Amino acid sequence: MQKPMFMINHMYYIILANENFSVTINTDIFETNVINIILLLIVLFLVLSNFLKESLGSRKKKITTDVENAEERLVEAKKRYKEAEKQWSQIQIVIEDIYQQAQQTKQNILKVKCNIAKQDLSKKFGAATTILRYREQKTFDDVIKEVSERALKKVVIKLQKELGEKEQIDLVNSKIKLLEDNY
Repeated sequence: MQKPMFMINHMYYIILANENFSVTINTDIFETNVINIILLLIVLFLVLSNFLKESLGSRKKKITTDVENAEERLVEAKKRYKEAEKQWSQIQIVIEDIYQQAQQTKQNILKVKCNIAKQDLSKKFGAATTILRYREQKTFDDVIKEVSERALKKVVIKLQKELGEKEQIDLVNSKIKLLEDNY
């Protein structure tokens, strides 16, 4: 098996470099570029590997820390959410209780106002009844007085016609004496 030409040339230059202890420049552009690129990659790998390891390690650590912090915040947010839901349900219960108390208070106030109105109407009806009875009694008394006065006038007129003056004086004197004896 025959070695490719560029491998032979490289080996030759490596050998020359070892014998003369000097480095020579290869003027073959293709071969030089491949070697330079490989050398550059090796140098970059050796030089940057530690830097990249440290950089990527610190980045990985930061990302891991951020993810852990996010998970902790998520757990905390879930706890707060559950607590908020619990408080919301408690508030709903309190609101329902307040609403029921308000309805009960409203009914009680209406009952009290109704009772007050009934008592007020009852007092007014009682006062009106009393006033009507008083007026009825007064009217009845006025009628009796009027009837009595008319009857008395008729009796006086009739007595004056039928009795003489002496009989009238005797009658009045006897009634006055009767009144004095009674008192």
